[in-house]
Amino acid sequence: MFISRIALFVSILLFGISTAKAETIGLWKTEDVQGFQKYWTTTKNGDSFAIWCNPSRSVSGTVIDIAIKGFRAPPDRSIRLIFGRSKLMHLQADKDGYVQTNCAACADAYKVVWNRMRSGGHVAVKFDDERYAVFSLKGANKILTGNMCPADFYK
Repeated sequence: MFISRIALFVSILLFGISTAKAETIGLWKTEDVQGFQKYWTTTKNGDSFAIWCNPSRSVSGTVIDIAIKGFRAPPDRSIRLIFGRSKLMHLQADKDGYVQTNCAACADAYKVVWNRMRSGGHVAVKFDDERYAVFSLKGANKILTGNMCPADFYK
């Protein structure tokens, strides 16, 4: 009994206790992963669109992570997003293929993406190397709440 309490105490110290629970609404999910809240969806082909959020981490604490055909965006290249039929946006991938939120323009673009995902039906994503995927936004309006995770620029 005493040993199991020590093991529980040590695991709490090492890994913390998460009060966030996993949730799925429509085709979107949210869950706590190693201190980050992950908001994500996948296509039938395995392509994924995720927003990672750790409000207390100011360096790479909030990033957009898109993978098509098993790989993130080409490093330091443009990513095109089309919401609905006509709302085109360009994002910039970093050296690892993530979209960072640590500059003023990056933070503004992230805010636009968050809000458009809450109000649209789908988003088409095209990488500079011509890889392309369409992600449903069914359920995103409830998973991506009005209480947006802060961009790194504002932390």
